[in-house]
Amino acid sequence: MGQITGKVDIRIDGKKIPTENQATLNVGGYKRDGEMHGEVNYFTKKNEIPMLKFTVLQTKDFDAIELSDIEGVTVLFEADTGQKYSMREAYTAEPVEFGGDGKAPMQMSGQRPEKV
Repeated sequence: MGQITGKVDIRIDGKKIPTENQATLNVGGYKRDGEMHGEVNYFTKKNEIPMLKFTVLQTKDFDAIELSDIEGVTVLFEADTGQKYSMREAYTAEPVEFGGDGKAPMQMSGQRPEKV
């Protein structure tokens, strides 16, 4: 029997961030849009930037300003099945919101991730 991913850890410059167990990593690359002309299928390509989405838990050490201002870091995405991806020159893509439910969605982008 094989294991599927059930938990992901996020590290920013080596520091583990308290997050919900789930995260989504879009590794970037080309988005291809198809279109038919006559009976021939053609496509156009558009670059998509890498994007990491996860939810930070608002512990006593949570700092929305610090997290919002992140630039030029290395982010490690590590799944419990052993896959690891490293994104260099990463930055916070949108300001982090502090809310009453104890959780803050966060998005980061950077250079295209490399498999470690």
